[in-house]
Amino acid sequence: MKRVLLTLVALAQVLFVSARPTFNIKDFGAKGNGKSLNTEAINRAITTCSESGGGVVVVPKGEYLCGTIVLQDNVELRLEEGSRLVATTDLASYKGYVCKRDDFERYKMAYAEYWNKAFVLAVGKQNFAITGEGTICGQHVENPNGEERIRGPHCIVFAESKNFTISGIHIDKAGNYGFMGYELQNGLYDNLRITEGYDGIHIRGGKNITIRNCKIESGDDAIAGGWWENFVITNCDLNTTINGVRLIYPATNLEIGHCLFKGPGVYPQRSVRSLRGKKLMMSAVILQPGAWQDCEGVLKDIYIHDLTIDNLRNAFCSDLKSGTWAENIVLERIKATNIYHSALQFVGYWGGTHESVTLRDVDIEYVGRIDDAVQNPVVKPTHIEAHVHPYWGLYLKGIKFCTLENVKLSYTGKECRSAIGVEDVFKIDMKDVSADDVEGKEKLVSINSVLSPTRKSTKFIPLR
Repeated sequence: MKRVLLTLVALAQVLFVSARPTFNIKDFGAKGNGKSLNTEAINRAITTCSESGGGVVVVPKGEYLCGTIVLQDNVELRLEEGSRLVATTDLASYKGYVCKRDDFERYKMAYAEYWNKAFVLAVGKQNFAITGEGTICGQHVENPNGEERIRGPHCIVFAESKNFTISGIHIDKAGNYGFMGYELQNGLYDNLRITEGYDGIHIRGGKNITIRNCKIESGDDAIAGGWWENFVITNCDLNTTINGVRLIYPATNLEIGHCLFKGPGVYPQRSVRSLRGKKLMMSAVILQPGAWQDCEGVLKDIYIHDLTIDNLRNAFCSDLKSGTWAENIVLERIKATNIYHSALQFVGYWGGTHESVTLRDVDIEYVGRIDDAVQNPVVKPTHIEAHVHPYWGLYLKGIKFCTLENVKLSYTGKECRSAIGVEDVFKIDMKDVSADDVEGKEKLVSINSVLSPTRKSTKFIPLR
């Protein structure tokens, strides 16, 4: 899978390296004075470029106020250093994605035209790119008729499109998401910086997608979505007031590796005329298909490795809803410190089942708690985020086969709970599992589960 994906990414990049004609937006009447509206001039440059067989549309240094910019086939929009595309506050200047298909119900918001307004838009396009060193600034444009009576246009929306690249640019102050995507194929997000707004990159329906070398400091989930196939997130620095990577629909062949998750969130989440969630970062990675909409499907071959996590509420959570199940989730080489709400959990409170789970070379340092809330019995939660339970280190519930190998759990301060809870696990293999003592408590509580010596899994070969 990795070789195929890398080949596709390489082909996407080749599209933009050969010499091609250039079209400077200033030649079409654009003015970078921060005052003139440039929507028509920039779109005319893009259309001319595409109709001429493709090429590069250059945005030179300057501040260009505009409404929706519509990308076309075979066009690279190149933002030169010092250039800024700045969103107008005039809501009438925005177009959006209007889904005309009758088979997109699983994407939920695809039919909500108000939700899919965009500053930069591509629908049904191919072989295109946004590159350079400039900035796309959404100015936190607000819509009183939007979600929470505040959310405005996304900075970028791509839908039903393929063979594209976004690289180098800065996406700032989105009125809603930095990037929103529907049904995308063969996409590369490289060396992006995304600051403020709500979700950083949110993709519903993505095949052969790579997100790499990105620094995201968002007000909501840094990377989110689902219905992913052959999806790679690597070498990213993710900071948010909500979750680092949140999967809300099924996925197959998902790899998350070599990433840094460090809280608390730099930017707060914006809500109705107020700010919230300012001093936290929730989960580094949370898998919860069906969280926002009932769905059926599998999480299959999920490989999460080489993560550094610090000062978060939760390091990892997988919580499956009815109609979803997981096959072959592997976590290895995970180092987490200062985790202060819940450490690790694989559960199925909502009816889903984990077929096979492997934790290998995992080191978690938890901030101990002795308050009453952590001693409550395990009950089905009323919310979908990672929750506190009566085991401070690891809670496994509703798993057929589980392997724990070289797992170290420690805590600072004071603690009153057992370290590990294993409930309704058909078989669990363990080797070199250690946990700090808590006076008067067993390290491991097993309920309806079978424990046995471990055997190594060779499903995934560590990357070198």
